[in-house]
Amino acid sequence: MKNVLTLLLCILYVKGIAQSPDYCIYLVSGEVLIAGKGKKPVTAKPRQLVYNTDSFTLKKGAEITLVDMNGGFFVLNSAVTRKPLKGLLAGSTPKTKDGITTKYLKLLFHELLDPHHDFEKLKKENIAGVWGGVSRGDECGNRIFPVNGLQTSVRSITFKWHKTSPSSRYIFVIYDGRGKEFFKTTGKDTVIMLNTSETMKGVTGKYFWRVTSEDGDCEDEVPIYFTLLTQEEERSQAGILTADVTGESLESKMQQIDRLERNAFIHLAADRYDKIVNQNPGNQTLLKSYVLFLLKYGFEEEAKAAWGH
Repeated sequence: MKNVLTLLLCILYVKGIAQSPDYCIYLVSGEVLIAGKGKKPVTAKPRQLVYNTDSFTLKKGAEITLVDMNGGFFVLNSAVTRKPLKGLLAGSTPKTKDGITTKYLKLLFHELLDPHHDFEKLKKENIAGVWGGVSRGDECGNRIFPVNGLQTSVRSITFKWHKTSPSSRYIFVIYDGRGKEFFKTTGKDTVIMLNTSETMKGVTGKYFWRVTSEDGDCEDEVPIYFTLLTQEEERSQAGILTADVTGESLESKMQQIDRLERNAFIHLAADRYDKIVNQNPGNQTLLKSYVLFLLKYGFEEEAKAAWGH
């Protein structure tokens, strides 16, 4: 009986895999028709799930972009009539975009398969699998934010780290650009917010921070740096980074955010992300990708607020 049940479970598992969609439609222009086996052709629409066995008809001048489960994409723009998708893509390798857009496309595919409506479920299932954590380059990775190399002009920075001390007694230190101890405090919380105008007295430049305890089991003691900028410096540097990314499309704006994130302008990237989410009401995948971006850097309260907006 046990062997029979095992066999049935394996059959159901394989059958489930075979029936899983292979792609979702991201963009479509012109006339594109899709026909499943034994079904009448239907007009292709964005956010539609398709299978390798589906037949595609592309009229002259039509174009369709398909996304796979990993965020890779294929573009079809040659006129064809009732050709199986598997044959159209034979020998093709999926292309990829920048990090932010690829993660958005990956989330789009998975959200169409299994929409999430609960914040905690989204956080638990997606933060590691779809978005991934921050590569911090530390042995223990106990510091959450600011990330090493952060560049910002904000007036207050929230420093966050993971609980590592049984006694919860932490020593938090900031050093100036020359490595001299600049600010020090102790406490039991794993979060501290500093007003940069008051603590740094408006002095811009490079600073370092670290957090340790007397009884922590694994803590990164080597200070990591962040740079305070004026708003003018931040705008100027961000402008240089994104100068060659033009256009008002969602893709262009996400590419700009990716450039900012890669260069550690995290606060500015979050502000830009918030703006495009508000410009695209109803795009739940975009909202969820923004929430996951915030969670990636430990901005949980901001993520909850965005989720409930």
